[in-house]
Amino acid sequence: MPINSVFSIAKSSLFAHQQALAVTSANLANANNPAYTRQVVMFGSTPPDNRATFSFGTGVAVNDVIRLRNNVTDIQIRNNNQKYYEADKKSMVLKQVETLFSEPSEYGLSNLMTTYFNSFDELAVDPQSTPLRTNVVQSAQAISEKVKSIYQGIKQTRSDVRADARNIVSTVNKLVEQIHIANKQIYEASVVGQYSNDLIDQRDAMLDELSQYVNINVNIDENNVANVSIGGVFATDGLHNVQFKLTQEGENLYLVNEEGSGRVSLSGGSLNGLIDLFNEELPGQISDLESIINAFMENVNEIHRQGYTITDPPETGLDFFSGFENGELTINEDIVNDPYNIAVSEDGSSGNSKIALMMAELKNQEILNGKTLSDNYSDYISGIANEINLQEQNAESYSLVLNQLNLQKMEYSGVSTDEEMINVMQYQRSYDAAAKLINVADELLETLLSLV
Repeated sequence: MPINSVFSIAKSSLFAHQQALAVTSANLANANNPAYTRQVVMFGSTPPDNRATFSFGTGVAVNDVIRLRNNVTDIQIRNNNQKYYEADKKSMVLKQVETLFSEPSEYGLSNLMTTYFNSFDELAVDPQSTPLRTNVVQSAQAISEKVKSIYQGIKQTRSDVRADARNIVSTVNKLVEQIHIANKQIYEASVVGQYSNDLIDQRDAMLDELSQYVNINVNIDENNVANVSIGGVFATDGLHNVQFKLTQEGENLYLVNEEGSGRVSLSGGSLNGLIDLFNEELPGQISDLESIINAFMENVNEIHRQGYTITDPPETGLDFFSGFENGELTINEDIVNDPYNIAVSEDGSSGNSKIALMMAELKNQEILNGKTLSDNYSDYISGIANEINLQEQNAESYSLVLNQLNLQKMEYSGVSTDEEMINVMQYQRSYDAAAKLINVADELLETLLSLV
């Protein structure tokens, strides 16, 4: 083997281990970077020298620098991201709605309705009492105010949900555009044979974030370009990207592409949670509340119309409530202005209080869905509480899964400072050995020259 070959071999070792030290240094520098994937140097022999009778090695080179990444774990993390963030978003919004009811407390609608019926029970004892009649009116006004507060609160929550959904769509569009830019850079690096591991890390971090908002499908091609679709609708690749928008048709929200030609089939992510709340959950709560209040109003009015006032002359056929619309439970203005218009007597006589007793008994009658108003309202509140518990349990369950998956990811892709320091010492010694080999070759060359 010529002496110059020894120089060449030593030189290749110096360069290769210098590159390996650079990669290891980058690993150590990013030890606390959660988006970073540990990189490993793959050494390979350079082509042998076949010119002599025997083949001699010509040195070492860095064949590749690979990212230690488990694609199966990545897919599972993104799938569970979608489920966790949907459940977490639903739970958060429903908790806000639950506070509107103030249950259980003296200010809750359940207690206010009981107070209203009890006020008629008290009035039946002394039908002529002005304070007791005023008490009936005030208890009815308290119900009206509470119903209005709940209704408007749910409506406002629904409006806030729509605004939040629009903000998320804007974030989704920014992420899609950034992923598209990263894809282009990764492709350009791949074409010219450059490493793009750091770019791929950045792109994968954006994909993970995108999966928090919407359900995505990702396919990586031979150039490491991510082809991404959202809910079955194309989002981006290395050449194109699509923007999305939120559209409302009737009372429902939908996510579509910018041309409106493709409706996204959402099945996960916080955006899907918000749209489901807007389209289904919150309208359902408003509808259930309206059913209970309408049943309350209609049954109260039906009994009240049968009674007589204590005005002069007594009147009958009077409704206690004049209507319920858009959350406004309106008390008959004649009753508000003059409590003597509250009908208590069945026959118009001053001592009769049968209508008041019938009104008080209404709280125990099964007037809606085969149940009392109290039971219907209790089921209504329990339904909201059960949904919150369900979403909290789902979020907790998916959170545990995500924690385990992230631990697996860190074990496989994370940087171990101890391991990297061992690599540093190993590469340093190899570098030193290559330097010594150059010294040996230099001494051989000097000896050879001295003989000439």
